[in-house]
Amino acid sequence: MNILEKIAKAQAEKTPTLNLSDMRLRILPPELFELDFLEKLSLDENLLVEIPDEIGKLKNLKSLSVSENNLMVLPDSVTELTRLEKLYLGYNALSELPKNIGLLKNLKSVNIARNQLMELPESIGEWTLLEKLSLHDNMLCTLPKSIGKMKSLRKLYLDNNHLVSLPETIGDIDALSYFIVSGNRLTALPKSIGYLQQLRELVVDENQLDEFPEFILECPNLELFSATENPITGTIPKRKGLRIEV
Repeated sequence: MNILEKIAKAQAEKTPTLNLSDMRLRILPPELFELDFLEKLSLDENLLVEIPDEIGKLKNLKSLSVSENNLMVLPDSVTELTRLEKLYLGYNALSELPKNIGLLKNLKSVNIARNQLMELPESIGEWTLLEKLSLHDNMLCTLPKSIGKMKSLRKLYLDNNHLVSLPETIGDIDALSYFIVSGNRLTALPKSIGYLQQLRELVVDENQLDEFPEFILECPNLELFSATENPITGTIPKRKGLRIEV
């Protein structure tokens, strides 16, 4: 079944889910954007370089996945998909996000891993319902202070970027449980991390930390602190229930 046949079938049956993955698509036909009843659209493993502005017509979408394509830019119209709960854009060539991406306030899971992002817009702080954010394998040098507004965020993956520092507002992410920031250029961690009551795993392997961050011992639920391949010197403390790897 080719793409137009799949779209016609979805239109006839009013099915809420449409999977157009792995069809070697280079462009998306206009007929697709007439399916305004769609709630889940998968376009993974194609050859897409861009998404048409018409994507904004699919206002009932709750899940949009366009991973493993050749995307270089996102249209501003994607911010009109205000019902989105899942947005997967991993393994593309995105260098930036729309400045008003924060309008997608219902997002719960976002994956933009392995792209070419160098910065994030301040508006991501509006993702207050977000629970999981995967940004590993990008080119991020800094994070916006607004990240501290993500009060629901439980899992944050920032490994293999170019981060030289983290904002103190990281300590405001009350729900944060798993924080992976390996393979960066950090020389220190913000002391506010010690405020994270729910933190269970903190992984900072392959950075430039030269002192053990003793304030992490204030995280009551921390089970693992891994800082292998850092130039840490001095005495490494111990705490019952906490596995420390340096």
